[in-house]
Amino acid sequence: MKHLLAALLVSTTAFGLSAAQAETLDSAFATRYANPEDVFVLGEYIRTATSQGQYDQAISSIEEHLVRFADDGQARLAAARLYANVGSWELAKKQADEAIASGQLSAAETVDANEISRRAAQAIAGFEWFVDATAGVRVTSFDIDVPFNSWRDRTVTGAYGELAGALRYDLGTALGNAIILAGRFGVTREFQDAFLGSGFIYGQPDGDVVNAIDGRASATFDMGLPVEAFDAARLQVGVFTDYSKLHPTIRYRSLGGVVRGVVMPTVDTRLYAEYSYEDLSESDGIYSDHAQGWEVGGSIRLSQAHSIGIAGRGRYEYGINGTMTGRIEEAEFSYSGRLPFQPFGTIWTHDVVLAAGTFYAVAIPPSLPQNFTGDHWRAEWIHHFQIDGHNRIDASWEVTNTDFDQPALSGRGSIIHAFSLGYTHRF
Repeated sequence: MKHLLAALLVSTTAFGLSAAQAETLDSAFATRYANPEDVFVLGEYIRTATSQGQYDQAISSIEEHLVRFADDGQARLAAARLYANVGSWELAKKQADEAIASGQLSAAETVDANEISRRAAQAIAGFEWFVDATAGVRVTSFDIDVPFNSWRDRTVTGAYGELAGALRYDLGTALGNAIILAGRFGVTREFQDAFLGSGFIYGQPDGDVVNAIDGRASATFDMGLPVEAFDAARLQVGVFTDYSKLHPTIRYRSLGGVVRGVVMPTVDTRLYAEYSYEDLSESDGIYSDHAQGWEVGGSIRLSQAHSIGIAGRGRYEYGINGTMTGRIEEAEFSYSGRLPFQPFGTIWTHDVVLAAGTFYAVAIPPSLPQNFTGDHWRAEWIHHFQIDGHNRIDASWEVTNTDFDQPALSGRGSIIHAFSLGYTHRF
């Protein structure tokens, strides 16, 4: 009996291959072609193909293996994982159930196979869901050059945690219409200075490290559109509510709606546009009564492992009398890709984001006279290390530069660096 999973679990170092020296897909295929009977070569090929997003080639190879070794239960479990990754739930459930029936799985593998079978059954019935629990630490460095008492250079280290999840119910239509419920709640230990160094005037402390709370809940109707000129098109209509606590006396509450259109001219390209409106009247300690926002963008997949995108967005807040109290507009470029290394056996992907724009804001609280205008840019570099289907480590660096252009602050601004390290478990 030749068991594929054993090959997948053996360290590549045992065969003289380090993560930094991992084979390219072409060379892995050549080795596989030259050694069709070697189950360890097959395991290495499937690992290489999966790490580069070539799930179709990995599935093809493992199915070929199962034609010859139909009683390999561990290979069927590996096939179930692959099918689940690409959303082929019927095949994922079939392979998981047959892996369990083989009687060859360990206790941990049996738990994994049962979980895949359960989730596949739910997806077949129309339900797909996830819950992510994240915890980590963030170090933020402030380089400040503005004339306010508490706006000064400092470095703050704080923990953060977040729960996020979504439930998708397929309505069983030919166009894949669905209802999506999503939610997120997070707490971050961070520095806030909502009173701009003038808190003592109101009997409030100046900037301080606080437990900032942020959350959102939403419901969306996702509807497919009948098109022939494009690969696909969808219309999404949703409602949402946001809550954030910036200061003991300043709370941001909103209730709004959003309309989003998505067009995929080809399977590798995506274009979208959205408009949103929010009622902010239940918020405390801010000028704004309502807000409007827009975003347009697109992305293109250059290969299985690399994609780029562009976006433009704007948000505008207004007081109860219709006067604008805040504005931010920016353009963004992004890149996502897989790196050809597998540190500690993980799949390493990263995102690069570059954005720049302008802003206008009225000071909080409303009794302060300052208005702030200027421009900003930011850069993010985010790394994801996927350990398995349930666990991930994230590391990121973000820098935000703000320059003010009103007379009192002309030539002054701030640079903020933030370094984060977090761990996410998906239930």
